[in-house]
Amino acid sequence: MKRFLTVLGRRPVAAVSLTVLVVMYLAMAFCEVLSPYDPTRLFPEASDHPPNLCWYSSHWGFGPQVQRMVMIDEVSRQYVRIQGEYDPVHWGVTADAIKLWGLLPLSWHVFGTNVRSGADPVFLFGTDNLGRDLFSRILYGARISLTIGFVGVAVSLTLALLLGGLAGYYGGFWDWLIMRLCELLILIPGLYLLLFLRSILSDKMDSASSYALITVILSFVSWPGMARLVRGMVHSLKRADFVTNARQEKMPPLTILFRHIIPQMSSFLILSVTLGIPGFILGETALSYLGLGITDPAFSWGSLISRDAASLDNLVHFPWLFLPGVFLIVVSLAYNFLGELLRDLADPHWRAPS
Repeated sequence: MKRFLTVLGRRPVAAVSLTVLVVMYLAMAFCEVLSPYDPTRLFPEASDHPPNLCWYSSHWGFGPQVQRMVMIDEVSRQYVRIQGEYDPVHWGVTADAIKLWGLLPLSWHVFGTNVRSGADPVFLFGTDNLGRDLFSRILYGARISLTIGFVGVAVSLTLALLLGGLAGYYGGFWDWLIMRLCELLILIPGLYLLLFLRSILSDKMDSASSYALITVILSFVSWPGMARLVRGMVHSLKRADFVTNARQEKMPPLTILFRHIIPQMSSFLILSVTLGIPGFILGETALSYLGLGITDPAFSWGSLISRDAASLDNLVHFPWLFLPGVFLIVVSLAYNFLGELLRDLADPHWRAPS
C-alpha cells in the first residue's frame, strides 16, 4: 500500500481517476439521500427543463440558488429566465420519503428547495421530456451501470481462469476441446452474438431477470478471449521449478493452479479486470440503446441515452440529456488510467521512476 500511494502521487491522472471512481461509487451507494427527488417523480409543468442552478443573485448573494424559469413555447419546450426571482437551495431538507438501500426509511435529502412552500424545484442537470429530474435518474441508473461491470467481470474471469487454466495445465483432448470452443465463439462478431442471444430470449421479464440475463450474456461473450490468454500463460508456467516441486509434493492440480500458477499472472488479471469493467458497462449500454437491455421500470445510463437522447434534434435543443453518455466516457477513461497503474505495480520487473 505504501508503494501504491507513492506511485499514485507521481501519476496525477491515475490519482484523479481513482478519486472519480470512488466518488461515483459512493454517490451510487447513497443515491437515495443525494438525489433531491425520487427518480420517477413527474414535474409535468417542467418537461425538458434546462438546468436552473446558479451561484449568485443580487437578492441572495453568493450561494446555491434556483432561478425561476417559465415555458414560453410548449411545442419546442423553450424556457426563459425570470429576472430577479430566485429560490435558495437548502442543505439537509425534508422531501420525498425514501428507503436507504431499500431497508432504512428516511425523508432526508442532502440538498433541495422548499417546494412545499411554492419554491421552484432544483434541477441540477435539467429534466427529461416527462419532467423527471435527470440528476436523480443518473444517480439511480449508476447502480445498474456500475455494478454490472463488477458482476460480469467476476463471472467471465472465473470461467476464463477455470477453463483456460485447465486447458493449459492438462493439455491433450481437453485443451483441444476448450480451445476449439473458444475459437468458435471468437469467430462470431461480439455485437452480433450479443444481439442474437438477447433477441431469442424473452423480453417480458422483470428488472432483476433482465439484469441477470444481460450479465450472463456479456460474460458468455467475453470469456473466450481471456481463456485463450490464460491457457497460454499457464502452459508456459507449468514447467517452472516451483510447479514441479508442488507436483512432487503430491498437491492436487487445482491447488497448484490457483495457489502457485494463477498468482504469477496477477499483472494480466488486474489489467483484464480494469479493462473488462468498462467493456461490460458499454456492452450493457449498447443493448439498452438498441432496446434489448434494461427494461422499465428500472433504468441504466444506457437506457437513459436510448430514451432521452435518441436524435440529433435533442442534442441541439436539449444537450443536458446527453450527460449519461458523458458519465460513461469518464468512467471508462478512469478505469483505463487506473488499470495502467495497477498493472505496473503488479509487474515484478517494473520499477517506479525516481
